Amino acid sequence: MVLIPAVYKLVKPLLTRKVQTEKNTHVKQGLEVGLNLANTIVPEMAVMAGLSLSDRKKEAIRFVNAQLTANGFDLDAQTISGLVEKAYQAYKVAGGDNHAPVVTPAPTEVITPSEGTDSND
Repeated sequence: MVLIPAVYKLVKPLLTRKVQTEKNTHVKQGLEVGLNLANTIVPEMAVMAGLSLSDRKKEAIRFVNAQLTANGFDLDAQTISGLVEKAYQAYKVAGGDNHAPVVTPAPTEVITPSEGTDSND
């Protein structure tokens, strides 16, 4: 009877460490998957002119959360919001969504009426 408590005392720290390692690995995987999902959805949301900026972010958070939940990950809303924000900042650094209106430069070449006509007829 003394053997079982002694073995338990020896094994408990190992089991506790193993469980903690598994949890940490699962959380790390969830963060990686979440960031990949955020990196995927942010460019899609950025071009949706029909949504306000805050609605785009909310929709991106909702999408990432739904996909993580469907794949067995459970991250809190603040963490998911941070992943979406991180993806958005990376998207901006890469040249996307600079909030500047798209401007087409005016042509600089002036065509005179004599150009482009065949005067050798």
